[in-house]
Amino acid sequence: MLVIDELHDVFCDALVDDDGWLVFASCWGRDTAIQELLARLTLPSCEGGLSKLTFLDDAMNRTVGIGNPDRLDKMTGRMPKANLFGDIVHLWLFDKKAVTPDFVNRRAYLLLLPDQDDYAATWALIKSVCPLPLLDYWQDAVVNVCRRNGWLKGIKGYRINAVSIDLPDEEFGAQLGDMIRQGLLELDSDDNGTMAKAYRHPDF
Repeated sequence: MLVIDELHDVFCDALVDDDGWLVFASCWGRDTAIQELLARLTLPSCEGGLSKLTFLDDAMNRTVGIGNPDRLDKMTGRMPKANLFGDIVHLWLFDKKAVTPDFVNRRAYLLLLPDQDDYAATWALIKSVCPLPLLDYWQDAVVNVCRRNGWLKGIKGYRINAVSIDLPDEEFGAQLGDMIRQGLLELDSDDNGTMAKAYRHPDF
């Protein structure tokens, strides 16, 4: 497990950050240590507050920023009191966008186990965040263009991974329009209504 350099007796068994900003951390510690961590996240640096956390083990030294603490949410649980280690609390600290997408700014995170397939869940989240209607037949083409432009990226973490979605408003809509005009996305009519088909560009 990772130790946190700025705190005593708090340990981390899963961590992921996005360009140095905390996305998710799973922490363990005694109740007093966890309460100290939560309290210091809300204080300014001049009063002993934490603007960053440094996670360490023999092979890792990673510093992640906290930013505005209001962007983070938390969940806690307790081990049974009869356990061998005493009053141990499990804290999940995470960016709110990992639970509820930011629909206004079209941003979201998807948390994944290291061996978890993300493709279907990623597409569902893109459709949820996007203000434009996206058809399932467009999935491969749209996912690939998002990856190429950096609007969709996979993030490797410590024992947990994430997918970041950040769709620009005008640029994303313009890209879809270009793809339709170029024949990369097309609508065909059939006897029962409309059917959408996605055509893959060789570069996809």
